[in-house]
Amino acid sequence: MVLDCSCTTLTPEIVCLSDMRWNCVHPRLKHILSRCTSQRRVFFIEEVIFTNQLMGRLDISQDKTGLVVVIPSLPKQLSDEDINLDLQRLISAFFRENSIDNYIFWYCTPKAIAFTRNLQPQAVIYDCMDELPTIKSIPSPLQEYETEIFSLADLVFIAEQSTQAMQAHHHPNIYVFPSGGDGDRIWTTMMKLIDFAITTRHQEGTNNSHQATLSYKPPNKVVNTDLVFDYLIVGAGFSGSVIAERLASQCGKRVLVVDKRNHIGGNAYDHYDNSGILIHKYGPHIFHTNSRQVFEYLSQFTQWRPYQHRVLSSVDGQLLPIPINLDTINKLYGMNLNSFEVEEFFKCITEPKEYIRTSEDVIVSQVGEELYQKFFQGYACKKWGLDPSQLDKSVVSRVSTRTNRDHRYFTDTYQAMPLHGYTQMFEKMLNHPNIKVMLNTDYREIEQVIPWREMVYTGTIDQFFDYRYGKLPYRSIKFQHETHNIPVFQPAPVIHYPNEHLYSRVTEFKYLTGQEHNKTSIVYEFPQAEGDPYYPIPLPDHKKVYQKYKALADHTRGVYFVGRLANYQYLNMDECVGQALLVYQKIVSTPVTAFHD
Repeated sequence: MVLDCSCTTLTPEIVCLSDMRWNCVHPRLKHILSRCTSQRRVFFIEEVIFTNQLMGRLDISQDKTGLVVVIPSLPKQLSDEDINLDLQRLISAFFRENSIDNYIFWYCTPKAIAFTRNLQPQAVIYDCMDELPTIKSIPSPLQEYETEIFSLADLVFIAEQSTQAMQAHHHPNIYVFPSGGDGDRIWTTMMKLIDFAITTRHQEGTNNSHQATLSYKPPNKVVNTDLVFDYLIVGAGFSGSVIAERLASQCGKRVLVVDKRNHIGGNAYDHYDNSGILIHKYGPHIFHTNSRQVFEYLSQFTQWRPYQHRVLSSVDGQLLPIPINLDTINKLYGMNLNSFEVEEFFKCITEPKEYIRTSEDVIVSQVGEELYQKFFQGYACKKWGLDPSQLDKSVVSRVSTRTNRDHRYFTDTYQAMPLHGYTQMFEKMLNHPNIKVMLNTDYREIEQVIPWREMVYTGTIDQFFDYRYGKLPYRSIKFQHETHNIPVFQPAPVIHYPNEHLYSRVTEFKYLTGQEHNKTSIVYEFPQAEGDPYYPIPLPDHKKVYQKYKALADHTRGVYFVGRLANYQYLNMDECVGQALLVYQKIVSTPVTAFHD
């Protein structure tokens, strides 16, 4: 189940029902509700006051934060039944007059359920932070209220000292918030949990979502093994999603996947733009692999559209095939060589190097100085922000040249695109009852609240360790998407620009997806230093820093570091899948660590 935990313009208002006065509530609750007023209206309904008046009324006031305090007043000597009927009438009228129709109930007393049953909140919170009594200690008239509110609550908030009661009630979504904790952090975490509960209730289509949301975090030394996530997976891209799917489907593990973006799929995420054209938000993702295991694994979640990628390069005013082949040479130099002659041509232009140290040495030794400058030098400078003479030889292990007219960019055994896109493939991968997904959520916001035993981390390794040895450098990309009112924009799926243009390549998506449309969408890529991390910069000093982080990771029990960001290396999609499948095998063969507290 994939849940978007972001606040929207439809963020529900909060109605808190208490048996205390606003000026006397716990500072923690006052801080939480006061902060909420910056996002939404907040109403605090106090305990009823009994007076000598003949009719009931509501006294309304507002504090300096904008929070609305509601004080009910009723005549003395009313029966309990009449009290609840009058309160129900007054509060229902108050809701109508103030257009309170999209809201959550935040109960601080179970007694309030007696006069609010007729209302329909988006979610129900039971706040027992001050004291959660055990069933036996509750006076008999209140036991039914206590039981009812536990059955309705999507979330239950408690303090650490409430261990006995927590075990007695067996609610699946109890969260422990120490009363002396960081107020701002508690507020952030509570808001995430509330948004999660609301979204779950909507997607489940039920009036009570607590069966489908999250489980509680037991206090110290109290662990209910049925109510704990086995794995917290940070990142919903290939690495995280593959491991989540395997752990859930093959091992029956309960998995929570968290991603700070508002979508699953990582950089492979695709979606339909405003014109209805399927595009790749983060640039073209072309699937190719020689691994039968990887291809067959992904085939469980998608059908395939056969696709062989082609790329042209803009050189000397011409669009020429890349990798360099027979047609490239003939068009570039105006010749008419055959396969045998172009083979001799390549032998003549290569410049063998006695010592191969840099990427420039690799390329020049295989295609010569002139082709290096025309096709490779400018493109590499844009991509890396460095000249190939500054890059290690490992960056370019070899340059592919062909003596025939094979225009395919890749020669892998399996070349295809997901028939209905990558996002749909990820949705099927994560569609398992044991998998929950929280989007728009930094894992650090919930790691101390939502319980888990082990972690699979696919984010940047330096951030995980709070940049102890400094920040690892990456190159980023700015994507400029455009839609044109023409069927075709360019003569190939991708065109490289290894020249004076600021962008490095342009992609036209309909080639990739096979979609038919009277318009077309493209994306320009502008390599840059700042932004999301895409390409680890492969310099010796950077590798030394990474090795320090890797040493820390190797000694971090219960956390598996997976993927390109966690391993500071560029990986193709099939390599991410292959590595994830290997890590999964490692996980299932390793004893599980103790519960994370």
